[in-house]
Amino acid sequence: MRKWIAFMLVLFLAVVAIGCGGGETPEHVHKFVDGICECGEKEPTTDVEVKPTEIKVSGEKAEIEVGEEFDLTIEVLPADAKNKNVRVVANPSGIVEIKDNKTIKGLKAGEVTITVSAVAAPTVKKEIKLTVKGEEVVPEVVNPTSFEITATGNEVEVGKTLSLQLSALPENATKTATWTSSDETIAKVNGTTRMVLGVAEGTVTITATSTLDPTVSATFEVKVIPAENIEIEIDPTEITVTLSAEEVEAGYKVTAKATVYPAGANQNVIWSSMRPEYATIDDKGVITGVAEGTTYIQAVSVVDGNVKSSRVKLKVLPAPAPIAIPDLQGYKIVIMNADSALQDNDPFHENYKGADKMFRQQAWSEVMKEYNCSIAVEAYPQDAPWGDQRIQWVNEQATTGAAQADFYVGPSSWISMLYAGNSIHNAKSYYDKYGKNQMDINTKAAATYRGGMYALSFPSDESKNYVDLGFYYNLGWVERLKVESPAKMFNEGRWTYSNFVKWANDVQALLGEGEKAISGSLYYMFIGMSNTAGVKIADTVKVELTLRSDRQKQIADTLKSLVASGALATTSSWAETSGEFHEKKSVMTAGCWWFLKADNRWSTDLFGEDTRYGYVPFPYPDQMKKDAIRIGENGTTLLYFASAREYNHPAGVSYEDIYQAMTDANLRAFKYYSSDASYDPETIKRTAISAKVDDPESVECAMYWNNGNSFYDAVQDFYTSPSGSQLVAPINNIIKGADYDQTIDSVEGTYVTKFQSVYSGN
Repeated sequence: MRKWIAFMLVLFLAVVAIGCGGGETPEHVHKFVDGICECGEKEPTTDVEVKPTEIKVSGEKAEIEVGEEFDLTIEVLPADAKNKNVRVVANPSGIVEIKDNKTIKGLKAGEVTITVSAVAAPTVKKEIKLTVKGEEVVPEVVNPTSFEITATGNEVEVGKTLSLQLSALPENATKTATWTSSDETIAKVNGTTRMVLGVAEGTVTITATSTLDPTVSATFEVKVIPAENIEIEIDPTEITVTLSAEEVEAGYKVTAKATVYPAGANQNVIWSSMRPEYATIDDKGVITGVAEGTTYIQAVSVVDGNVKSSRVKLKVLPAPAPIAIPDLQGYKIVIMNADSALQDNDPFHENYKGADKMFRQQAWSEVMKEYNCSIAVEAYPQDAPWGDQRIQWVNEQATTGAAQADFYVGPSSWISMLYAGNSIHNAKSYYDKYGKNQMDINTKAAATYRGGMYALSFPSDESKNYVDLGFYYNLGWVERLKVESPAKMFNEGRWTYSNFVKWANDVQALLGEGEKAISGSLYYMFIGMSNTAGVKIADTVKVELTLRSDRQKQIADTLKSLVASGALATTSSWAETSGEFHEKKSVMTAGCWWFLKADNRWSTDLFGEDTRYGYVPFPYPDQMKKDAIRIGENGTTLLYFASAREYNHPAGVSYEDIYQAMTDANLRAFKYYSSDASYDPETIKRTAISAKVDDPESVECAMYWNNGNSFYDAVQDFYTSPSGSQLVAPINNIIKGADYDQTIDSVEGTYVTKFQSVYSGN
C-alpha cells in the first residue's frame, strides 16, 4: 500500500500528530542536566538535523567464489548524523544476494557493483566493485531441426493482441528466435512476449527464425479484423449506502458513501436528506448536523432514477454535557513511529510541516495540563525496522505483556496480523463515547476489523489529498518531446483508453533504443485502472471480490496492446526503488504519491538539475465520462491502540482514559484550526499538492479527487505489503500475454479464502 504513508502524514490531519510538548505540567517544572530532566524527559532541541556526509565501508572483498559470503562493516559520518540507516544494492542483480544490508553472498559468476547509500542523503554513497568466480551452469545449446508456431486462433482485432507459442524439435532444442511481421502497418509482433498486435485490417505472415540456424524457421498467418468496438454497458441494479456514523452532534459533520452494483456500473448518485432541517448532505456525501432530530439519507442513481438505496437513519444529537476529565497522574502517553518520521507526528518538532502546527500545539498543551499527562513521540528500535520484522516485534512485546507504546504507527494492512498477535486494543466503545464520530469513512473502514475498531480517532478534513496510486512522469522529458501533457488531457476529459494508448505509442516513436514510454508495476496499473472504471476489487461492504468483470478484461487488453507495441516495459518494479524510471529510460511510471521527492524513492535530483514531476490519474474507458470515474484508497496509516500496556498504567488509569485524552487533543486541534479565519481547505490542499508536483495541470488532476468520487478498496490491505499479494504474479502474467480467465483460475480460490478470512468475521 500499501498504503504507503508519507503523503497522508504530510497533510497533517490524515494522521494524528502527537508530540511531546516540552513546557510545563502543573506539578513539575523541567530542569535539564546534560539534556535529561530528573523526570526522564529529554530536553527539546532546535538544532538543525545533521545529515550524513560520508560513508566508510570496510570488510569488502574484490573477488569471491560462488557460494562464498562476507560481511560489510559500514560507518556513517558524521558521528552525530541523526539518521544513519543505509541501503545496499547490487547492479546488475542476480550475481550476488544481499542480506540484512550487510552480508554479501555470491550466486553466480560475473562482475557487480555494490552501492551503499545513506537513506537520509541518497547522494552520499560508496561503491564497491566485486568479481564473483566459479563454475557456472551453462545451459546446453541444442540446434533446432524445426520450428512450429501455434495459437488459440489466427484472427485478432485491431488494437488487440494474440499470443503465439513456439515449439521446436528436438524437444530440448534451443528456441531463441528472431520474430518478424511481413507488414507492420497491419500487425506488429513483440519478439520477447510473442504477442501480435493488430494495427489495421488485413493479413500478415509472422515468421520466427532460429538465431542458431537461420535455415530453421516457421510462419504463421494472422488475419487482422476490424475492432468490434462493443460498448460495455453495466446497468445499475442496487445501491448500498454506508455512513461513517449513525449519529452526529449538531454542528459536526459525518460522511456517506454509496456503492452502486454491479461493479463497474456508473457510481454517481444524487443525495438527499429527508429532513434537511435536522441534517443536510452535499453532492460529495458530506453530512452536516443542523439541529436535534432524526433524518434519513438516501442515494438515487443518476443513470436510473428507479434504482435507489434504502433510507439510512441518521440521528442528530444536541451538544452533550461536558465529560469528566480523568487525572492521568503524570502518565507519559507514548506514540511510536519510524525514527525518520517523528516530525510527522510531533507538532513541537522543528520539522513538523502541518499548517495546523500552532493550533495543535495549543490543544495538546491544554490536554497535557488538564489531564495531568505528557505526550512523547519515540522511535521504533533498530531491531524493528519495517514490515514483518516490526509486526513481529510489536507482537512479541504484547506476548510478554510489555508493550513499549500506547499507539503504534503502521499501515492498515497490518491490522489482521496485530489482531492475531493480541497486540492491539479494541477502542470501539471509546470512539463511540468520545470521538464524536469524526473519523473519515474510508479510514474507519480500514481501522475496523471483526467488529472492533483498533485505531485512534481523528477528524476528517476537507483539505485531504486522496491521491495515492497513479501515473507519474518526468515533466522535463515530456516537454522536450513536445508531446501533449497527459495531465492536460485528463483535465479536459480526454484521458480515455484509446487516447492513453495513442499518447504512449506516440511517445515511444520518439524514444531511443532501450527507452520506454511507460514502466512500473503492472499490478498497480491494473488496480488503479479497475478503480478508475468504478470497480472495487475487494469490497468490504458486501465482502465480495470482483476479478472477472468485463471492465477488467478491457483493462488487460489495453495494457497488453502497449506491451505488444513496445511502449510498456514488463519489468514491473512495484517499489520503484530502481528500474527504467530511475535509470531515466522511461518517461512515465506507475507509483504512489508519497514516492514524489522522497529520498528513498524519487528524489528531488533524480533527473539532475531539471528534476520536475507530473501526475495524471489512470485512464478510464472510452464510453465513460470523466465525472463518473473513481479513485480508490487501498490502505492508509493508522495509529494502532496498543494492548499489553497495563503494566505501565498508574493505579486507576485505564485504556479508556488514555484514548479519551488523545481524542480530546485531536478534536480540539481541529476545532481551533477549522474555526480560524485563515482556514481555507482548498488553498491548504492546493499548497500541499503543489509542493509535490511541478506541473500546474497535474495540480488540477490531484485537486479533482474528493470524498464524493473516492472509495475504499481493500485489494491489498490484507497483506503485509503489496509485494506479498497473491494477485501480483497472475496480473503480471496476464498483461504479458497469458489467458485472463485461466490465469485468474489459478489464484482466485486462495485469494478469495484469504480475503473472506479477514473480512467476513469467521
